[in-house]
Amino acid sequence: MAMQKHLTVRECHRRAITALGFHSARREFLTGFEDGVIKWWDLDTGHLSQSAAEHSGMVTNLLYWSETKLVFSSSNDGTLIAWTSGAVVFDKIKLGSPIFSIAINLRRHLLACGFKNRLSVYPLDEQKTCGHVINLNKDFSDHQHTDIVSCVMALDSQIYTVGYDRKFMIFDTYETPEKTCLRAVHCNPHAHNAGITHLLLVRERESTRFLTGSFDGTVGIWSQDGQLIQRLRQFTGEITGMCYVASVKTVWITSGNSQPLILDPRSGDAISDFVDTFQSLEDSPQIKQLICLPDTGHVIGSTKSNQAIVWKYQQMACVTILHTKHPVECLSYTSKTLLLLFTGDSSGTVDKWKRNDLSPFTYSNESYNMDDTRPERRGLRCLQRKQMRGQSKRPQSRLQRPRTAGILRKGIILNNQRTSSTRANCCGYTKSLFTDELDLLVMAAENGDIYLWEFDDVSGGFPEDSATSHDKQHFMEQYDILFPGTSVAESLLKAQDTNGTLNKHLAGFTCKKVLAGHFKAVTALALVGKKSDFSTVYLLSSGWDRRLCVWDLQTCSLIETFSRPELDQWSDQRETACDGVVMDMCYCPKRKEFAYSSSDGNTYIRHFAAVSSEMTLVNILKGHEAEVTSVVWHNLMDKWITGSEDGTIRIWSEDGSQCEKILNTKGVTTCVCIDQTNGCIAAGVHDTVRVYDPDSLLLVQCNVGHTDLIRSLIHIPEMKQYVSVSWDRTVRVWKAYNKTNNQHNSKNNNK
Repeated sequence: MAMQKHLTVRECHRRAITALGFHSARREFLTGFEDGVIKWWDLDTGHLSQSAAEHSGMVTNLLYWSETKLVFSSSNDGTLIAWTSGAVVFDKIKLGSPIFSIAINLRRHLLACGFKNRLSVYPLDEQKTCGHVINLNKDFSDHQHTDIVSCVMALDSQIYTVGYDRKFMIFDTYETPEKTCLRAVHCNPHAHNAGITHLLLVRERESTRFLTGSFDGTVGIWSQDGQLIQRLRQFTGEITGMCYVASVKTVWITSGNSQPLILDPRSGDAISDFVDTFQSLEDSPQIKQLICLPDTGHVIGSTKSNQAIVWKYQQMACVTILHTKHPVECLSYTSKTLLLLFTGDSSGTVDKWKRNDLSPFTYSNESYNMDDTRPERRGLRCLQRKQMRGQSKRPQSRLQRPRTAGILRKGIILNNQRTSSTRANCCGYTKSLFTDELDLLVMAAENGDIYLWEFDDVSGGFPEDSATSHDKQHFMEQYDILFPGTSVAESLLKAQDTNGTLNKHLAGFTCKKVLAGHFKAVTALALVGKKSDFSTVYLLSSGWDRRLCVWDLQTCSLIETFSRPELDQWSDQRETACDGVVMDMCYCPKRKEFAYSSSDGNTYIRHFAAVSSEMTLVNILKGHEAEVTSVVWHNLMDKWITGSEDGTIRIWSEDGSQCEKILNTKGVTTCVCIDQTNGCIAAGVHDTVRVYDPDSLLLVQCNVGHTDLIRSLIHIPEMKQYVSVSWDRTVRVWKAYNKTNNQHNSKNNNK
């Protein structure tokens, strides 16, 4: 959901563009030039439709009157022209002085014109009963401006003006039997330190704001009654163009740069770095003027090199883009108290992203790496160093060799090639999970370790562990005595716990423990929480060594390593869960089963237990013709979903006994997640996020923007968004598919 470049008209005219406009009914945009020429262009193709040269001076404004489908043009030659379709002159009026700005007040049915030293208003007369489209006999002028009135804006019954005299004025309009009059209700004589060049209205449901731009290189944000709210000073030169893009609720401002600054008007924050509109443009021409078409949402810009550029709203583009220094491998999130995203990259860096409260487009981030911590190692490998060295020398299976590995594992190897000295201290992350029950981030790595990241301890609130149960109970008893029969104690305790968790989530992040139980890259993780009637939180892990480990996350101890009882205890295959590399894993709380997908093309379903002998095999999902990269449990449909490098997603029955549907993705499926709101299947297919309806198997949404493989994808119901990470070193946030809205739009289109 962003603005993307649609087309460029490279040779508009031999003279400079001085005005931009539009004709919504004909889907055209207009350009006015320094020599008085006006040209009409097709909005979809950029082809020239009409051209006219009725003005003898510079065109200063082009204004569309939607009720009559007329276009007004003004010039410094003192003429005002009304145009009908086909560039036909409907009326030509000589006002005697250069016209610098025009606006229509729909409530009072007036045309306001800004001249030098005065503002004049004229009643509109579309039937030309008085001889012209404006009534020259009932005009009224105000002379409080002492220089050029550069911009005029109308809102309800009021007219707002700014000028080169630095004034920002508000006028009330009222009518008498003879004429329509103006009365100044507000005047700021020093709104800027230099002449004001632009005035912009930003009207949203929650607020109405005005923005002013000046030769002094600043932008002022004003309330509806003319009070200064904020002044922005991060511009390199005079403000040359401003427009409000309602479709994405952002303001574009140009000041002599090739790329406009994109502003969130609600917070006043610059969000250009978080929006994909200008991220891929290099050596772009310097943009001067801007205008947004209210009906279509297109943005038109003129450049210093006399080009016209059109941007178009793309619903499938990303809402926010976050940049990282290295290819991103894994992604997880928590929304327990405030929403946090966690990413892990190929260099071994963990990034914690927090969405800013005032601006939904921007995120702040903190980066953490292992060099800053000294974690405690737990598990089998830390006790069996010799065995680990011996295991690492075992011959690899055919499927594990880089030259015959799947595209994803090849990419991991290529992306993470380092010198031996660097690799000793650094490892890339491959998978991540966040457990809200323990406030713990679990990060699996390519060296076989699993890192447990915890929030730093903060004072206030009860620590989240079993030792506090007595303190909490004592707290409850004290307040129950004071307030018997009420829930005050529970409310106070809940508030204290919430504040404590919030403070903790805003604090630092530390890796305190490392689970060492694997000998090669860990690529599959699954959580088994207390909600499944277990007394602790279990972690299942597996990866390239094909070992299946069960961990107790509360004690950070290795509980069990899966082994096949039917094989001899000296067999190399005894502790392997399958014939190929384990690629992904998922736990099903309803059935108390877990499934893991493999590079051998199969997915295995087993009962979960903390004892290896009770992890009985329930079923093997066979049918994929290549590595099965993803397996998820669809809790809204009670189905298993698998995605593969063979370009298919398969939907399996609840018990895994049969494949019910096959969905062709026409590309390598790298990751799969379930939309928890509508049940759609969202998949990372190479560099594209594709969303499928699970019943019809139709593609209902396609999000394009990544330039390399998507490695992880999640749905955040609280934000109604998908988030993806990629090897292209970006994190992208997308608008989630809205089934209700799309069905409504389809019905309207059918009508």
